Amino acid sequence: MSVPKSLMVLLVVGIGGAPSVVQGQAADSIASVPDSTTEDTPAVARRVATAFAEGDARRLLTPSADRVEISLFGNRTFYSDSQAVYVLREFFRRHPSGRFAMGDVMAAGTSFFVRGEYEEARMARRHHVYVRLDQPQGEDLWNLHEVRIEHAE
Repeated sequence: MSVPKSLMVLLVVGIGGAPSVVQGQAADSIASVPDSTTEDTPAVARRVATAFAEGDARRLLTPSADRVEISLFGNRTFYSDSQAVYVLREFFRRHPSGRFAMGDVMAAGTSFFVRGEYEEARMARRHHVYVRLDQPQGEDLWNLHEVRIEHAE
């Protein structure tokens, strides 16, 4: 088994039984909000996970940068924040959400990264998801800058 597949197996086994999404999170910070299902998951990561789990483009993009990079299955394009809503709504329409399993979550300076696996409801197809958010200086909220969705092998 190759190294990436081995890591994916460990990821799936490690998070297989643990719920990683909370409904209705209000705050959008990296401060941890303790509860019984997410323990130490930052609110910004829960925002991303909930948006993918619910297929909610608006939630994912609120707030977002003026220009958002979206890469769907290898096709990378920069969109205005309003165009990005339509692009992601169309993605969720064509690939309805079954569930989202959060993987790696990492903060590095003013950037925040979430990696996870998105599973479609109808076809049981899986996709790798990579999201990058940035925090403007002096602000509490994280703006979405990049979404990359790739086929899982």
